[in-house]
Amino acid sequence: MKKVIVVGANGFLGRGLCKKLASKGIAVVAFVAKGGDYSFAKSLHNVNCIEFDLSRIVDWDGIEEIKGADTMFYMAWAGVSSTYKNQVEIQVSNILYGIQVMEFAHRNGISRVIFPGSASEYACGNEVINGRSIPSPSDLYSASKVATKFLCQTYARQNGISLIWAVITSIYGPGRNDENLITYCIKTLLKGEKPSFTGLEQQWDYLYIDDLIDALVAVGEKGIGGKTYPIGSGENKQIVEYVKIIRDMIDPALPLGIGDIPYKNKTIDNQILDISELNEDTGFTARYSFESGIKLTIDYYKNAIK
Repeated sequence: MKKVIVVGANGFLGRGLCKKLASKGIAVVAFVAKGGDYSFAKSLHNVNCIEFDLSRIVDWDGIEEIKGADTMFYMAWAGVSSTYKNQVEIQVSNILYGIQVMEFAHRNGISRVIFPGSASEYACGNEVINGRSIPSPSDLYSASKVATKFLCQTYARQNGISLIWAVITSIYGPGRNDENLITYCIKTLLKGEKPSFTGLEQQWDYLYIDDLIDALVAVGEKGIGGKTYPIGSGENKQIVEYVKIIRDMIDPALPLGIGDIPYKNKTIDNQILDISELNEDTGFTARYSFESGIKLTIDYYKNAIK
């Protein structure tokens, strides 16, 4: 990778990816959402920020800075929060944007494209997720990911593009500010309050943000085109165990509302990833244990809420 386009560069994942690529001396064209904050890039001398509109992908062809780009990470996706995950219009638009991004890559000689998939594409399968697992989405968001994957893989084969699909597990770390389970747990406990949960019996794989970024860069550099790579820590435990680790780091005396909320359905979905193929092809292994990563995350929120 010599020159890389990152679409969605001012998101939680995109920011970290731009910083990592820049630190390796790679020229980065950072496509940032209009009106979004991209102050993170001011200190990065080899990052050019371009405001973009997903509904006008055809206009990207005229951007001078994209010339010579060999790789693209497409990190933009609408309707990620639970509020929008089952809104038909938004999720169908994601499918169209995905294939239009592939057309953009083809027109501009970009030979490698990495898409962020999600472990939720396999939510109903309840099996260990590997590169050959059969999708079983549980909502329109994950179904749109699956549809986009198959359309883009077909387009890539027809047009000689090296497409890699990265199936990403649950990510935590400094800078993630949406109300996911880990963030909710930390913020509530830091206030000295009791967080409420279901029974949290699911077996889960959590990955620290810096490890995810390392994995994405490794896939960009060494991944094999056409493959699907699950990206996780390679370790899993019941979610209740993660929550207890967080509580004990903040204040072991604080109560946890385990079981306060009933499960929405009778089946307990697990999220266990087989990352052996990722390791074999790219050499990636996670550097952060959950304990070390969550300590950094707790410290971040302590400072953020002062």
